[in-house]
Amino acid sequence: MVLFPPSAIAPFAAFPARLAALESRTPILLHDALLPLFLLFLTLLLYPCKSHTRNAIALPVILGLYARLCFLYSSSHWGIAFCVGAGAYFGSLQAFSLLVVKDVGWDRDVWWTEDDTRVIRDKEHSNGSANGIVNGVTNGGKEKHVNGYANGHTNGYTNGSSSPLGNGVANGFTNGTNANANGGIANGTTKGTSNGDISRHGGTSAGLGYPKLSTYPLLQRIRFTSSLISSSRGVGWKFQIRQIRPPPEPSCSILSHLQIHFTNIAITYLILDCFGYHLVTDPYFSTQECWKSPLHSSPLPDMDWRERCIPSYIPPTPAYAFIYHHIIRKHLTLLSVYAILGQLYSIAAILFTVPIPASKPSSWAPLFGSLSEATSLRGFWTVFWHSIFKKAFSYPGEWMAFRVLGLDRKNIWAQLIIVFTAFGNSGGLHGLGCWTQNGRGGAAALFFLLQPVGFLGEVILMKGVKMLGMDGNLEKTVGRVVKVSWMMVWLLWSCDVFFYDYLHGGIGGSEPVAWSSWRWYVGEKAYRWGPPDEWTRWDVEGSLWGWGVRI
Repeated sequence: MVLFPPSAIAPFAAFPARLAALESRTPILLHDALLPLFLLFLTLLLYPCKSHTRNAIALPVILGLYARLCFLYSSSHWGIAFCVGAGAYFGSLQAFSLLVVKDVGWDRDVWWTEDDTRVIRDKEHSNGSANGIVNGVTNGGKEKHVNGYANGHTNGYTNGSSSPLGNGVANGFTNGTNANANGGIANGTTKGTSNGDISRHGGTSAGLGYPKLSTYPLLQRIRFTSSLISSSRGVGWKFQIRQIRPPPEPSCSILSHLQIHFTNIAITYLILDCFGYHLVTDPYFSTQECWKSPLHSSPLPDMDWRERCIPSYIPPTPAYAFIYHHIIRKHLTLLSVYAILGQLYSIAAILFTVPIPASKPSSWAPLFGSLSEATSLRGFWTVFWHSIFKKAFSYPGEWMAFRVLGLDRKNIWAQLIIVFTAFGNSGGLHGLGCWTQNGRGGAAALFFLLQPVGFLGEVILMKGVKMLGMDGNLEKTVGRVVKVSWMMVWLLWSCDVFFYDYLHGGIGGSEPVAWSSWRWYVGEKAYRWGPPDEWTRWDVEGSLWGWGVRI
């Protein structure tokens, strides 16, 4: 087994759980990590329509490869070690959703919202608007509907109104007063014709369903499938998450796109650089006796805890210690999580639009919602916080509630199943990420299971506000104050549970940025990461699974 170099694990000497994980695992092979994702891509490329045989063959192999990743690999990089387990969990959910829950070849929400292929389609793959052209045949002066098309040809003009006959005509209705027919071609525009295969999809609006090879080149199907797998939030798809902020306009220039994301990278770099220096100067992050949460107590008495776990420049009084730990320390840590996610997103937005032109600037909607939406616990999680995994987390619950149990969408039990399943999957992702990082993960998972309980508390508080019988404006103001206060109290109380496992993972021994201006300013070495050959290298061991890039 390939071992981690001693210099790569030396920074984690004070973190026994992290050392144990590194000693029992091997540095991750990049192609091993990508193999199950490639198999999912290949499966959807060749067999897009749902099939029990397809799923019985492909799904166990994909899930087995992801399980193998979790048991075999880790990384000396704190963040990558977390991504091994988190990526495996998300990949497993994604495979289940696209193979079992959804039918990529048939479902109407697995469609691009726009068809930019400029391919001339046959009658089984129209673009939904037919560009104002409706082919018409006349039978005794009456309209005749064939294969879902409203055929409105007459020798003078026809009123485009027709009944919703045929397969896929939503309202066979010409959008325009007259449809002058010239040689069987109506010059109006139609409304309601389907896009894609009319007889299969029922016809709702313009867009592009799964490209059929009889109509589109293979490259278009590859583009469609790869975009589907990489579009976790559904930007540009019919299943796009409603709560995300609008993406840039299609006219957004590359220069404007680069300006936005390079600015974001610079801002988040400054935040992470400050946090990296904070990790060194704050003894809390590297002293295991200091770590505590509402569910985990510290072995230190309160006075000793304040003396050992609060920086020396903070007076060790109960009031100062409370303010520093719950206000300053927690907010800076939460801000660093926000910065890490935002920076990685901006790097990807630049990488996959300029060096690798696989997407357009309009595909990159803002990662986080507006801060003005974070006025309640529910608003924080559903609107403000990122929704990268939201669809993958909620699909299994929706499948269970609506398809397996047959519940109505407004049924309270259906909503509970969806909410608890979504947060349960979020807990599973973060818990498994911690497990591949340090062999723990229960506390990180529990944090997300506590959030629906916080939702319930918020509902109870708001019902209490209504029972006070205040007038409308006063009740609205008091309700807003109560919701914001509850959100702050609940998140600051429960985030200790979330951070507990990450502290064991050695966050105190990590370096958030490669080059630190703060360290350089105080006279330390500016470059904080080890030599490149310590955290990434090419290995050749003579076996199929031994060669490749190790991280």
